[in-house]
Parts: sequence; structure tokens; C-alpha cells
Amino acid sequence: MENEEKIVVLEKYPNAVDANIVKGALEASGIPAGVIVDSTANAIWMAPVRVVVFERDLELARKVISETDEDFGGTTEE
Repeated sequence: MENEEKIVVLEKYPNAVDANIVKGALEASGIPAGVIVDSTANAIWMAPVRVVVFERDLELARKVISETDEDFGGTTEE
């Protein structure tokens, strides 16, 4: 278990399209990323879509998306 890396939420987006665009920008910069959609919650009350990264990549990922966020309305998870 010592080799397990922690995954953290980088940003939340109002829809999967915006989240996947950001994911693509991160991956183009060499940062592994994922998108988490809770389809059940989303169908009921429009839950946000989360973009996740490894904790070790968090600061670099924030720098990469700082330019993208203005266009896609992310909300930083603190």
C-alpha cells in the first residue's frame, strides 16, 4: 500500500463537456487526469462534474488550467 497515490479533486464544472475539455488540456500538458460524473445525482439535482488528478500533480495542474478556467467556469476545490 505504500505505492498508492492519492487522487484529489482539482475543479468542479457544471457539465461533462467543460470538464472533459479541461481534462484534455491537462493530458496534453502531460498531467494524468480523470473526470467523475455522478449520473444519479446529476439527473436529480445537477451535481457538478469533477476533474481529478494525482495529488503530486495538483500545483502544476492548477497552473495549466488557470488559463482555461476563465472560459469554462470551474470552481477550485479547497
